[in-house]
Amino acid sequence: MAEQSTQERMIPVRYDERGHPYWQSRMSPPDDSVGVCHMVPDRIIPVIFVPGVMGSNLKQRGVEPKSAVRWRLDDAGSAGRWAAPDRNASFRKEYLNPAAMEVDAQGKVTENTSLPAEELRRRGWGEVGYLSYGEFLGWLENTLNDVDTCKTGLRAQLIGKALRAMTGDEALSRDEVGLSYRYRFAVYACGYNWLDSNVASAHRLKRRIEETLARYRAEKKRCEKVIIVTHSMGGLVARYCSEALGMRDSILGIVHGVMPAIGAAAVYRRFKAGTEDTTPWYNIKGAFVASALGNDAREMTAVLSSAPGPMQLLPTPEYGNGWLRIRDGKTTLSLPQRGDPYGEIYAVRGKWWSLCEDHLMNPLNTETDPKKRKAVMDRDWAAYDHLVHKEVKPFHQKLYKRYHPNTYAFFGSHPDQRAYGNVTWTGDGGSWLRGNRAADVLNARALDPSQVNETRTVSASLQGSGWLRAEQQDYTVSEPDEPGDGTVPHRSGIAPKLHVRSLLQVNTGHEPAYYAGADIERVRQFTVRAIVKIAQRINETSLAYK
Repeated sequence: MAEQSTQERMIPVRYDERGHPYWQSRMSPPDDSVGVCHMVPDRIIPVIFVPGVMGSNLKQRGVEPKSAVRWRLDDAGSAGRWAAPDRNASFRKEYLNPAAMEVDAQGKVTENTSLPAEELRRRGWGEVGYLSYGEFLGWLENTLNDVDTCKTGLRAQLIGKALRAMTGDEALSRDEVGLSYRYRFAVYACGYNWLDSNVASAHRLKRRIEETLARYRAEKKRCEKVIIVTHSMGGLVARYCSEALGMRDSILGIVHGVMPAIGAAAVYRRFKAGTEDTTPWYNIKGAFVASALGNDAREMTAVLSSAPGPMQLLPTPEYGNGWLRIRDGKTTLSLPQRGDPYGEIYAVRGKWWSLCEDHLMNPLNTETDPKKRKAVMDRDWAAYDHLVHKEVKPFHQKLYKRYHPNTYAFFGSHPDQRAYGNVTWTGDGGSWLRGNRAADVLNARALDPSQVNETRTVSASLQGSGWLRAEQQDYTVSEPDEPGDGTVPHRSGIAPKLHVRSLLQVNTGHEPAYYAGADIERVRQFTVRAIVKIAQRINETSLAYK
């Protein structure tokens, strides 16, 4: 009689409320099958995701949850509430400031993993906006812990596969993938108060790293270092944590996505005219997020003038000179000229082209007496000037060309996703009576303080002789001019090239970089490949298999 082959009966791994694995199988009549459990490693490499600006859930500090004002990005509806008429400049000034808000850990979490919601919240998933990151975090957790499908999963598919990276396009080997399956990648998230300085956010990330390592050690598991994955401004937070706060040795490596490495000129545009919406018509989620922070200079300045985090996204001196342009006829004036955007643009007061228009800073200034009103405005400006020179500039200096030595990055750059490389104000040509006389546009006087969108009407004195002494002209801000991801231009996205092990250029929008876009598959493949490559350094630690 022929011998029958034994059938393997797979018993999938499950996780309890603390995230510990277990296996459960029902008793059944005897047969020739054998139950097979793929063991989950007890050597842990946490993967901590750090979101971008506006990507963390916030709540009103010290107020009962039911009545607290929230910045919650659970869905398009919760984001859209911030575009409502009652969320005006005064409301935003009162609540969207660093002192008024704190991280809200009770946001929506995905149901598409084998982990219970309690464990996901313990890992910080409720701190980040589900709208932008919920689906991606679930996908990353499932992909990095696919022990039951290890022979057919994404890591196996990437063996020998090139991704057309600009630099470091080295495919995964079978041994590298094999080593990665000997460790468990527990996916975490770290939200932060994005209104506050990225220095404070970096300290929060530092605590999250330390707490995560301590947790697994307390559970008698082997855990020594983490891997960081970032989106947008989260990359600056992670770089500061690693390189300025001394956490490099606790981090195996970092994967950056669409990081504004040397800033983004779009921040200037948003100060002057509100958030530009470069999202495709079909990306409803992105459109809601784009409009949530502010639709004009009144709403944006009320928030940004006292929010160091977003201010630290402004172009750094490394961005270069001449990115702010004023075109008057055949003459174009460019700033900065001396490599000092802080003194030449950001802290310049009273000019129509200045980054911050002082009369828009504080809509809560209700003083009717002109002297008292000016006194409040002067105090607000002094605080803003301090922010520029004591929080924005030093932060930029600390990060200058500083990256974790085991860094991988991808950035968006495509003509279909234009971003502001330069911001140009173009005059309407003025009167023919002017002739060829040049206008003193840098010192022109703003004529309409109610203008808060793309146009400024100014009166500029004319140089040279003639009976016409001044001229009125309308200046309109340009459209995005440089290939990018809709927010970060090519020049800033590619800036880490000399400091990373691999750099991938893709066609992606900024906000949906991890969940949508023409190159979403390459983005996710690159992210997983980078994590596996970074994980090879585990052999330099006590977690190496002898």
